Amino acid sequence: MNIHVEIKEKAVELMRAKGIKAMILSPSSNMFYITGFNTFPGERLLINVLTDSGQSIFIAPKLYESEVREKAEFDELYSWNDNQDPGEIIKALAEKHSLHSCTIAIEETMWFTVFDKIFDTLESVKYVHASEITGELRQCKTSFEADKMRRASKIADRALSNILNSIKPGITEAEVRDMLEAEMRVLGAQGPSFPTIVGSGLNGALPHHSTADRVLKEGDAVVIDFGCIADNYCSDTTRTIVVGEASEKFKKVYEILKTAQQLAIESVRPGVRAKEVDYAARKYITDNGYGEYFIHRTGHGAGLEVHEMPYITEDSQVILKPRMVFSIEPGIYLEGEFGIRIEDLVMVTEDGVEVLNSFSKELIEL
Repeated sequence: MNIHVEIKEKAVELMRAKGIKAMILSPSSNMFYITGFNTFPGERLLINVLTDSGQSIFIAPKLYESEVREKAEFDELYSWNDNQDPGEIIKALAEKHSLHSCTIAIEETMWFTVFDKIFDTLESVKYVHASEITGELRQCKTSFEADKMRRASKIADRALSNILNSIKPGITEAEVRDMLEAEMRVLGAQGPSFPTIVGSGLNGALPHHSTADRVLKEGDAVVIDFGCIADNYCSDTTRTIVVGEASEKFKKVYEILKTAQQLAIESVRPGVRAKEVDYAARKYITDNGYGEYFIHRTGHGAGLEVHEMPYITEDSQVILKPRMVFSIEPGIYLEGEFGIRIEDLVMVTEDGVEVLNSFSKELIEL
C-alpha cells in the first residue's frame, strides 16, 4: 500500500475516534505527510480537506493543478482561477459533506487570509488544531520513515567528520557553517534542516547563537549544532569541540555533561514518561553543581520537521512508544566563559533505545 494512503487511513480512524468531521491542511509538512504533496505556502487558497468518510479533496489554484495531480494522493480536485472566488468551492463542499455545525481540525501554520476565507464560509464550526491528529500520528515513525532518519543522521555525522581537520584558528564561524552545509549536500542531503549554529568562545554560551564572522581562536570551545534533510526527513545533532587545548575546567564540565546525556539515553524505553528522560540528565547536572546553567528542555521530536512532537521536558506526561524519534541534548552554558551541548537523535525500540548518531562524544581537541 502507498505510504500516504496508509497514513490517511490512520488519520481518518483517529478523526472518527475524536469526533472530528474534517481536517483542513494548507501547504506544510502535514500536507505532505497525509497526501504526498507540498509546496511553498502562498497567499492563494490551496488546501486539502480530509473528511471522516475518508474522502481526500484538494482545492488548488489552476497554476498548481498539474503538480497536485502528479504528486498527491486524493479523491477529488477542484481548481480555480485568479478571477474566481474559491470560497464558492468551499461552500459547495460544505453542503456536499455536511461541514456545518461540526468540529474541524485545521492547520496551525495556515496563512490568515486562507483561514479567514474558510472561517467566513463554514458556519457554526468548532476549530481544533490539526496536530490533534497529525501530531499523534507523526510521533511514531513507520519503518520507512525510520530508515530515512537513519540516513539523514549518517550524512550529518560523515559531514562533520570530513571537515573536522579544516576547523582551526583563523577561520570564522560562518566558514565552518558553510563548509559543513556544503559537505552535507555533497553527501546527498537536500540541504540543512535548520540554519547551522556555530558558536565559538563566548558565543557558545548562547544556545541559539546566530552564526557570525567571529574568528576562531586558540583554546576556543566551539558548539556546532547542525542537521540535514535527506529524503524529506530531518536530522539534528550537536558536538562541542575545542580548537587547541581545553582548560581543566572545560574538561570537568564536559565530562559532567557527557555523562548526563548518556544517563538520559539509557533511561529511554517504552512506557517511560518523557519527563523521566529529562530528569535523568537534569538531576546529574544539578547534583554536580551546574543545574542553573542547563536552561532548556532536554529534547524534541524530529521527523519531517526538525522540531515536532514529542517534547522531552520537565513536566511532559507523554509516554514513550516504539519508533518515537527525538533528540537528547542537555547543555551547560557559562556566560562569559563557554558553552557545551551534546546532542543525538534517538529512536525508542521495542525494548530500549537506538541512537541514530555515531559521531564520537569523546572530547576532541584539534
